[in-house]
Amino acid sequence: MSVPRVHIIRHGQALHNIERGYPHRDSPLTTAGHLATKSIDLPAIPDLIIISPMSRTIQTAMNIFSGILDTVKVQIWPDLRESHDANCNKGLSRTELAAKFPRFDFGECQEEWDYPPHTVEGATIRAERVRRRLKELSKVYINIAIITHRGFIAFLTKGDRYDVCETRSYRFATDEEAQLESLRKGTHVDTKEPCDFGPTLLLPIAVQTFGPTAPENETIEARP
Repeated sequence: MSVPRVHIIRHGQALHNIERGYPHRDSPLTTAGHLATKSIDLPAIPDLIIISPMSRTIQTAMNIFSGILDTVKVQIWPDLRESHDANCNKGLSRTELAAKFPRFDFGECQEEWDYPPHTVEGATIRAERVRRRLKELSKVYINIAIITHRGFIAFLTKGDRYDVCETRSYRFATDEEAQLESLRKGTHVDTKEPCDFGPTLLLPIAVQTFGPTAPENETIEARP
């Protein structure tokens, strides 16, 4: 029986990644970001695609999966939104998203983008909620692709920072593995504080970049 895998993808280069202090909401991909995301190659064809409700993540998904979006199940999860409060990380209303990307279902999104302000505790709880939901879905789907943001990925999994366009593959820990502090506990890559990446735990299968990445010069808080 195949082991279910979760392929986590960081969006391509967006305007806020190259313009320090980018002042606008919901920054889209740059031209370089569009080109790079079209070259991303996953190790397996996903049978479920889950996307953060931001233009840059949706555009990334449309570029990577242009040939299969009509045949593979796609979900939009607000819980995959970024974990910092810079204006570029604030998205559009549900009505605006539906008008901009009519092929997707934004039913899980709030009508207005009025999610709670970022806190470490809130992001940690949200990450565990996402992992639990993914684990439940892994009973049905074998290859799940999620497109999200660097700051939130740092709460979702233990490891180094993701570059733009970077993809890493994970499996769910067994119950025994999830009890091992050496696997479950670690240092948060951004806050440098101790962090619990469980109790639902994702373990890396491979750490590599599929496809070219666009260069960027980013700070932690404002430009994840």
